[in-house]
Amino acid sequence: MNQNRRIFLKNAVLTGSAFLVADKTGMPQVMAQTVRPVRQVDVFVNQYTVSTFYEREGINFTENQNRCLAELKEAGFAGIELFIGRPEEVEAYAVALKKHDLLLRSIYISANLHDEAVDSAEIKRVIAVAEKAKPAGTQVIVLNPQAKSGKSDAELDRQNQNLNVLGASLRQLGMLFAIHYHITELEFAAREFHSFMTETNPDYVSLCYDTHWSFRASGHSAVSAYSHAKLYAGRIAELHLRQSKNGVWTETFVGQGDIDYRKTIAILRKSKGFNACHVVLEQAPEKGTPQTLKPIDIFKKSILEVKKLFVE
Repeated sequence: MNQNRRIFLKNAVLTGSAFLVADKTGMPQVMAQTVRPVRQVDVFVNQYTVSTFYEREGINFTENQNRCLAELKEAGFAGIELFIGRPEEVEAYAVALKKHDLLLRSIYISANLHDEAVDSAEIKRVIAVAEKAKPAGTQVIVLNPQAKSGKSDAELDRQNQNLNVLGASLRQLGMLFAIHYHITELEFAAREFHSFMTETNPDYVSLCYDTHWSFRASGHSAVSAYSHAKLYAGRIAELHLRQSKNGVWTETFVGQGDIDYRKTIAILRKSKGFNACHVVLEQAPEKGTPQTLKPIDIFKKSILEVKKLFVE
């Protein structure tokens, strides 16, 4: 499923299958490592979640954007995290989300920052996307470094230097920069994952903590997922939430499954460095996921479950 997700991301960039948002909130002049207080959580949704649940109903998200975006709003989402690879996509689709009163508080993007031949151009591309997105209300740029199994120490060093450069540039724009990961980054004792946390400047580089990839990449270990939360709670700017039971993604998000999300949130709250985050639902279907509900009902049930986690 990880490979399928990467193919989806690549196609989204190549085809421009993204939608944008209304400018509804401003960004503070002085940024912290956080976005929203957890007690007042707004639930956002990742484009992968939306596209995959509609796809299994035979509905193409891009071709049916008005219907799908209307249902996202009806379900109760505050906005959507989109895959945007080029700056021209921002202006082209901004009107679509504005029509439905949905926010684009964060953007998901991938970039090759470990290869000397292309890294400078990649940094410029990400910054160009951010500059276009900021007037649309975007506050967080979530970046997954281009995947390569077994990056060398030299490649990791170069990547981390570039993450600092990119993070500093985004900070000047008043935006947060959060690093995302999948299974590849957690291979080989999670050397890439730990390096982009320990070898980057916390003033510029934050973490998009994806609980389920921490779980799945470690051999379906909730202990490992909790350990990542304990280690890097103070760096977390965004949460990606997904649940499974017996290793298979559930149809709706629930707080108790293979991962105990009450425990996860409790761990984060205990950290002196963590008191707020941007919350994004990333539940999605895979082989073995039940198919009993329509997308809008999946979204409604999942939002309620997510909100329960943050009730003190």
